Amino acid sequence: KLGIARELMIIGSTGCRSFVEPEGDLYDALQNCREAKIMLLDPSKEGAITRAQSIPDPEVTPEVVREQIMKSIGFLKGLRAAQRQVRLKLYPELPPLKLAIVGDYAFLQHYHTGVNVRHMPEYAFQNESQYGGLYIPLYRYFLARWQDTNVPEYDLDTDELVYRDRMGNEVLRERFQGVPLAASSRTEDKKLGTPSENVIL
Repeated sequence: KLGIARELMIIGSTGCRSFVEPEGDLYDALQNCREAKIMLLDPSKEGAITRAQSIPDPEVTPEVVREQIMKSIGFLKGLRAAQRQVRLKLYPELPPLKLAIVGDYAFLQHYHTGVNVRHMPEYAFQNESQYGGLYIPLYRYFLARWQDTNVPEYDLDTDELVYRDRMGNEVLRERFQGVPLAASSRTEDKKLGTPSENVIL
């Protein structure tokens, strides 16, 4: 309800559990928002590997994390093809926070080393007081991350990474190199279902 015709901003790791799975907290919000800006881990960078290795669950592997990110990218490409206003950026480093700003509400969780984020407490902040409380610095944090020139935007139409300067002008465009799954993962998929069906981050 909070996301209907409102702006939605998300910083997460894979996005799979948050908005790709129909039972995800942000699934409906993303379908009905006015505009969405989403930041996920770059599946080819060290941050995705480190995040997977920081969780003691043996089913959480770098291949699983990468697969879930690619699944989220595919989902967002589908929304884009349906003329939804969706933008995606891929950041390289280990994520400190899971943040979703939905209209006048901000929802926050901490990516703790060794713990799946779904086991961490979630905090909600509303932009309702004169000074906005903690909503305002969280909103500014997202904007600072979004405007970081070192974080490229994923062009959902061309599958390219687009780098921009401080003024928003395009300075570099390169082909995104999708990360294939390991052969062992594909074999396991046939036997037990894909890892993302068993472990959602």
